[in-house]
Amino acid sequence: MADQKDYRSGPRRRGEQLVTAILDAAALELAQSGFAALSVEAVARRAAASKVSIYRRWPNKIELVRAVAAHKAVMPVLPEQAATLRQDLLLVLRSMAAQIDEPIGELLRGLVIASLSDEAPSMADMSWGMGPNMMQLIAERAQVRGELAEIPSELVLRVPTELFKQRFIGFGKVTDRFIVELVDQIALPLWTLKPGESHAS
Repeated sequence: MADQKDYRSGPRRRGEQLVTAILDAAALELAQSGFAALSVEAVARRAAASKVSIYRRWPNKIELVRAVAAHKAVMPVLPEQAATLRQDLLLVLRSMAAQIDEPIGELLRGLVIASLSDEAPSMADMSWGMGPNMMQLIAERAQVRGELAEIPSELVLRVPTELFKQRFIGFGKVTDRFIVELVDQIALPLWTLKPGESHAS
């Protein structure tokens, strides 16, 4: 058909150049259409790539969306100099809040909301590097400094980012006041709870 482009006639892209073009195109399609309406065909058209080149790297739409989330997010860099558990938590959560105020914010919010569907990737798979892995790193740094007797369980480690995401879903943004309260009133008391202790009711 006349509207079908022969991608072999254009410049041949390989490796990272092609991957970047596809992921950028997928991000734009997600922002425009949302997860449910996202199609590999539309991504291929926008990226001027073949569907085969997409499916070869990401066998389904869920894998593609996971890659988009990782591609568009910016990992916060923790300071090499000695910090505190509180400072590390604030830095990461504030970095997350800053990103959702950027154009990527609507994309990420759409992904978070889509993750509530059984058909979409879970946020455990789309934490854009700031979920369990980042919390684990923060806890390990605090343990080395002597602030934590032991690394909290995975469930406890996830509390700050899970509450952050719920706030994001409900309000579309996360204020600094909420972040400070989350760290001081929930994350720090929960993470520093010693084995056998319990919080006063």
